[in-house]
Amino acid sequence: MTEPEIKTIAERYCSGAEHCCTEVRAMLERRNVESADIDRVINHLVKEGYIDEARYARALVHDKVRFAKWGRKKIAQALWQKRIPKDVATDALQTIDEDEYMTSLRDVVKSRYRVTKGATEYERKMKTMKTVCGRGFEPALVSKMLDFNDGPDSF
Repeated sequence: MTEPEIKTIAERYCSGAEHCCTEVRAMLERRNVESADIDRVINHLVKEGYIDEARYARALVHDKVRFAKWGRKKIAQALWQKRIPKDVATDALQTIDEDEYMTSLRDVVKSRYRVTKGATEYERKMKTMKTVCGRGFEPALVSKMLDFNDGPDSF
């Protein structure tokens, strides 16, 4: 493949959805493009505005809070896996709307609590807490929400 063909493929890929450098690199490597060509194409995409790590990070944070109902820890881990720079990831995480975040947390806790079984109320709450913390929510927030609510009807 020639470099203009590679650029066209990469531009189409980036035009369809937000992508970061890591995703574009992986896509081009799957197509057996040489490393030097990949670097030049990625530089071109960044220069032309097809790739913007900050824009990608903000979009990922927004989508994971709103649609996947992930917590901050899991989102931060996803950004780290995509090799988003730490300062960019921190800025993106600060864009989380607290009201929306707490609503997501409440929804997840409520739904998990209703389906969780336990021999005692304590066991039920701990199982719920473990599951919700696995979604990336902070243990202190989950604990506080479970402690102040005595059952599924009080959420």
